Amino acid sequence: MREPKAFLMDEPLSNLDAKLRSEMRTELQQLQANLDTTTVYVTHDQTEAMTMGDRIAILDAGELQQVATPLEAYHRPANRFVAGFIGEPSMNFVDCDVEGDTLVAEGFRYPLAEAAADAVAESAAVTLGIRPEDVTVDVEGASDGDHTFDATVDVVEPMGDENVVHLSIADGPELIATVDGLRQIEAGATVAVTLPENAVHLFDGASGEAVHSRSLDDAELDDSRV
Repeated sequence: MREPKAFLMDEPLSNLDAKLRSEMRTELQQLQANLDTTTVYVTHDQTEAMTMGDRIAILDAGELQQVATPLEAYHRPANRFVAGFIGEPSMNFVDCDVEGDTLVAEGFRYPLAEAAADAVAESAAVTLGIRPEDVTVDVEGASDGDHTFDATVDVVEPMGDENVVHLSIADGPELIATVDGLRQIEAGATVAVTLPENAVHLFDGASGEAVHSRSLDDAELDDSRV
């Protein structure tokens, strides 16, 4: 049998049903590990990219946006496109103007600490991004912090292991949060929503390039190790 230096797979699982696709992802990873042969795998399915790839390359309209480990692309996206493309539900985005050390949008003011404020000092407008799992929802809390807002629960999508909660900040932006599936949150309820500053990303409003990424003090995502 031939022993090529590399395999090229072009969406090999796209026509399979969900259960078989999951089984084949595992099978292909085991096969690749046993053969120890470089494999280039093309897919539109981010789950395949995140679970199977040692390094992934994200393209938009044929242009390379970022090459990184899956976790690097997820936690430190190079730009707004990558941030929105990787992750389900997608990252929340709020388009803001920069007023000194504060981000301002309709019904929304978000003060920044020194490091983040310095990162956007040269920008007139930025986009604040935060992952749904980083949005804190308190059904009994009050919006008494600089990064906490009153919000209304629009829709709750129960997924079993988690609930996907669609929220509207009073007179402000809409957000999506994911919470534990056992938490009872009802549509129509008023809740306190916190956007922790150590979890936010900031993207230049004109170019979309990342200017500030979330804090990852406890994570090791150095892709030079792969």
